[in-house]
Amino acid sequence: MSRSKFTVQVDGLREFQRNVRQLRDKELNKTIRGANKRAGDLVLPAAVRESPDGHRDAKSSKKYRPGKLDKSIKVVASQKSVAIKAGSASRVPYAAAIHFGYRKRHIRPNRFLYRAMARKSQAVSATYERLISQIVRDYLESD
Repeated sequence: MSRSKFTVQVDGLREFQRNVRQLRDKELNKTIRGANKRAGDLVLPAAVRESPDGHRDAKSSKKYRPGKLDKSIKVVASQKSVAIKAGSASRVPYAAAIHFGYRKRHIRPNRFLYRAMARKSQAVSATYERLISQIVRDYLESD
């Protein structure tokens, strides 16, 4: 599995995560997960807009349904990270082939998720910094 080319690096994030784990505050963990999700939600509309619309022709697989790829794009957030994912093994098994290409089947890569993140990286970075700063002020500096 390949790693994304687009990531947001935050100085001091590992130390922050370690401190949060030591506090064992469920509400704080939930708030951080919410901040990650909000940062990821900024990319979601762009990813749906960038995804190929597709069309069904006589050679298309029976499993291929135009529009299902758009509907399968979602934000998956945890306390440590956020990811934008497309497709699933059962409903949209061709998502990886579309995104990364499939040389045997002559499918060229269409890296729509990477393009969406590249377009929104500044907004994601600014939003994430603002949200994490607010969490630090509310939870960690209020003692």
